[in-house]
Amino acid sequence: MSEPENDQWIDELIRRTVNTTKPDFDPEKWKQEYPEAFQLLVSRATKVTSGASARPKVIRPFFAKPLVRIAAAAVLAVAVTFLLVYIGDSKQPGDTDGPQIVKSPAEMMTATSLTRAYRRGGIEAMETQFDKALKMLGPRPASLSLRELSRGFNG
Repeated sequence: MSEPENDQWIDELIRRTVNTTKPDFDPEKWKQEYPEAFQLLVSRATKVTSGASARPKVIRPFFAKPLVRIAAAAVLAVAVTFLLVYIGDSKQPGDTDGPQIVKSPAEMMTATSLTRAYRRGGIEAMETQFDKALKMLGPRPASLSLRELSRGFNG
């Protein structure tokens, strides 16, 4: 016996043992034999066509839990904070690259100048700037007379 003859013999044996014909399906006969299953299929079909979605609802029950809602809100808050702090422009308007020379004590006490000092070194840098402005102005009298005060208002 050669190899090809052996293969043909096995193929014929498999064909006789296993029924390889396509089965015939009769839907009318199935409806009569299984009326409950048919009604179940019909009811499911009307649910799908009446507006209910065919996919299972997973997200809505998941977010029904209060702890999940709180966690989602926290994640959202962290994401927004990250976007505002790290992705925004790192240079603020009025910032300069190096130290700026201020000519008068009035310029040293402006909001922009004080903000720059705070960004450079915090409250200590602001206090240093206050001290420099005070030294530039010189000593002040401990008290003012009414005449000196009115002279300051009238120019």
